[in-house]
Amino acid sequence: MQLRNIGIFAHVDAGKTTLTEHLLMHAGAIRQAGSVDSGTTRTDNLPVERRRGISVKASCVSLAWQGVGINLIDTPGHVDFSAEVERSLWALDGAVLVVCAKEGVQPQTEVLFEALARQQVPTVIFINKTDLEGADVDRTLRQIRRRLAPTAVLAGDAATVTETVCETDDALLERYLSGEEIEAELIEEKFAALARTGKVYPVFSGSALRNEGVLAVLEAVVRYLPPPETVDGLCGVAFAAEQDRVLGRGVWMRLYGGQLENRAAVTLPAGVDPITGEMRWVQRKVTQIKSVSGDDVGALRAGEIGIVYGLGDIRIGHVLGDEKLLPRRVEPGLLRTPLMTVQAIPESPDKMNDL
Repeated sequence: MQLRNIGIFAHVDAGKTTLTEHLLMHAGAIRQAGSVDSGTTRTDNLPVERRRGISVKASCVSLAWQGVGINLIDTPGHVDFSAEVERSLWALDGAVLVVCAKEGVQPQTEVLFEALARQQVPTVIFINKTDLEGADVDRTLRQIRRRLAPTAVLAGDAATVTETVCETDDALLERYLSGEEIEAELIEEKFAALARTGKVYPVFSGSALRNEGVLAVLEAVVRYLPPPETVDGLCGVAFAAEQDRVLGRGVWMRLYGGQLENRAAVTLPAGVDPITGEMRWVQRKVTQIKSVSGDDVGALRAGEIGIVYGLGDIRIGHVLGDEKLLPRRVEPGLLRTPLMTVQAIPESPDKMNDL
């Protein structure tokens, strides 16, 4: 099965979690879309998220559409949780950026888009909340072109799509200027290729809450965002962690190359020796690997995302294998540098669940 690893990004309250819910519903992953206000969404599962109606932690879910498996990371929109967004960028090959049709491009929207563009992550843009009073798609699209990317193109505007494609191809431009009619299939093929390489940004509009325009976004993920980028040789990055009551600490791992299997021995850094000043190393054995959907799998393969158990207190951001093979690396502080970092740990490991 083909695969897409994507993230959904937005300024707070732009509606990305609601969009995620309806994408899951369309794909048949859930029967009914949850509500942010009622605290029934699939991705906002922490008590504080359901109580406050905001995303605090990035959550990964899986769905399938048109024979393509999609790993989708719903990221927090609030600037206070930018570290979660940064880590998500380590795992992605494509993105959906949600912009409110009423509020338009907001400060965090610009920060997020700049981060995606800097890392050359192909992106589809969804103008959401068109049902609100004061919503204006045309105005918002002009803002997007002026403040984010001049190559943002409304996907349903055939004339603009044709012009954009022809401007990037001398042979097609000559045919276009001479008044020759160009096959729609050829234009679409060229437009999709430009989108998958981040040269253009397809734009869609609708209301996720009213389930309008959501299907077009789902199809755009398959059509306009690229499959996983893979490399030769073992290479993966740990981008998140979670605590399981039975299995202990698990790390979310994006594998770019090679294969990681159950019972595989992994060498990890264990800190600097205070006497010699040299790095100490420790071996850990993979005890279990789960897919994004939570199923037990025997191995994690190049291009896949999964949860790996048995690696102890491996730090988030650790690169497994050869770091030079990573196609992109997001350094901490790209979106925001915290004033103070605090870590709370229990006095004994068996108290982790209580904490």
